[in-house]
Amino acid sequence: MKDDFYTMGGSHFWEDVFFYQKWRIQRNYITKKFRLLDNWDIRRHEGSFEECRQAFVRYIEAYEIARQKGHMIIMIHSIGQSKNIFKPLWRSALKNGFLAAAVNYPSTQKDLAANAKQFHFFLDHLEDVDTVSFVTYGAGSAILQKLFADRAGWQKKLKLSRAVEVCPYTYGSKLFDCLSNNKLVGFIAGPMSKDLAPNRINQLPKIELMEKGIILSNRLWLESCAEILTRTQMPRHDIDEIKADSGAKDIVKIRDHHWNIFHNATICDAVISFLKNGKF
Repeated sequence: MKDDFYTMGGSHFWEDVFFYQKWRIQRNYITKKFRLLDNWDIRRHEGSFEECRQAFVRYIEAYEIARQKGHMIIMIHSIGQSKNIFKPLWRSALKNGFLAAAVNYPSTQKDLAANAKQFHFFLDHLEDVDTVSFVTYGAGSAILQKLFADRAGWQKKLKLSRAVEVCPYTYGSKLFDCLSNNKLVGFIAGPMSKDLAPNRINQLPKIELMEKGIILSNRLWLESCAEILTRTQMPRHDIDEIKADSGAKDIVKIRDHHWNIFHNATICDAVISFLKNGKF
């Protein structure tokens, strides 16, 4: 296969393992092959991780890519999604002086532990970054909990700032718990869907190494659909209860009716506010 090939960015079968100024190295979760993508998702090289890393160094010199430095926000999407949901927030983060990496991972192809392992590799190979914060959406909060449940070298190498969880699975997902034994749902949602059941999420420890804020949204149409599908009532928790159970420093509830919650400017502003000031 030749280089300089346009790709779709690898939303569901490729996992990001390296990021620098919008360039990414990805690994195919099936073949384990690596490829280097530029900021336009054009494949510039393929081979081993080290070969792609060396190719990137050559492109740095050829294209005079600016050196990144400072505080990076790592964005973790939910199950069945891709990094593209974060585009509005990513733009806002850059305008506010942050570095930002929205990370693709094959959320419907691997279980929670395997997806967390990818992020450990990603964080171990961050370069020219001294501080990290995290933003998660939905099931991404489970990935973050698993990351901090596993002690890793990057946690000592990098300064840990703050995390914002948007619509997190603080108590797991009763919907996935009810549907995970369905073969069709299991095939579509993948092995991580079972890891999102309340009894499994409750086994993960709270995040204690950094301040955390939570943004809730009363997306009632989602709750209604879930209750119809499962013929059960979804559990309701008030803000004080969630704050106590999650260890969050601050919680805010924002109304939203967008298909992509990050098209809501109020939510993006609240995320940036907490990351900068520790409050919404």
